Amino acid sequence: MNVVLCADEGYARFGAVVMASAIANASHPERLRFYVLTPGLEDDTAKRLREMVSNSGAALHIIDVDVQALHGLPAGRFGIASLLPLLMHRYLPEDCERIIYLDCDVLVLGDLESLWELPLEGHVVAAAMDLCNPSSKHTRRDPDNYFNSGMMLVDLQAWRRESVAERALEYLQVSEAARYPDQDALNEVLEGKWYRLEPEWNFQPTAYSAVEKRYAHLTEYLPALKAAIRYPRIVHFIGAVKPWHARCVHPFQDDFIVYSTLTPWPIEKSALRSTLPWGRRIRMLLKQPKIRRRRRLARS
Repeated sequence: MNVVLCADEGYARFGAVVMASAIANASHPERLRFYVLTPGLEDDTAKRLREMVSNSGAALHIIDVDVQALHGLPAGRFGIASLLPLLMHRYLPEDCERIIYLDCDVLVLGDLESLWELPLEGHVVAAAMDLCNPSSKHTRRDPDNYFNSGMMLVDLQAWRRESVAERALEYLQVSEAARYPDQDALNEVLEGKWYRLEPEWNFQPTAYSAVEKRYAHLTEYLPALKAAIRYPRIVHFIGAVKPWHARCVHPFQDDFIVYSTLTPWPIEKSALRSTLPWGRRIRMLLKQPKIRRRRRLARS
């Protein structure tokens, strides 16, 4: 099972949590073959990653990527590493006919084997719909048919054959309105041509509000969103505040921190909180009942 992540030095330790969680929840961890595409990692970081993965019986290949082709393209707050998925077909070996792509801000809580075996039915990519709130849905031409690229099951042969990445790069060269560059580009190129996965495979925090407030534009998806809340397979920490940030209020932050202890870079929640001013700590404390209530909705 080929699993691809893209990370620079700053995100490598969080990519380690993604890999550790995938390994911990795999029925056959020895089948996992990870590829980390990077614009460059420090030698010690690469060494620690390799040791962590090899100790589990899985395999890891760290591939340095020449990012020259990406210079001048819009990356926004996401950084140049966010565009590396558009180059993966150039660097992955030919025997990678199918891959699972994961962002470094996800947590794997299910066995990836069941995702790996899903039929793509002739589609290049399988992904979950990107959930948006009522105020942002108007910024998209067709929000029901816009996928989130933070988790994708990819037919890499078809990706190469249909020049998906090249066309996406061409779109970015002329687009001035890409809010989420790689995601917007892939949605433009694959419009109407992607296979829809259940939201449990890319569980996004908007699901909570959509169910609690019964968002009108997501009414038809509410049963699937309720199921995803109960049994999230891959949790995606969408937004600028991540589980390694002190201000995080995501119900699965503690889970991310627990899995970080399986990596060379464990996160200490108490140390995170200590960086906050007292006023912020009190506001965070007042949010705890809501956070715990949402977390209890998931069945272990």
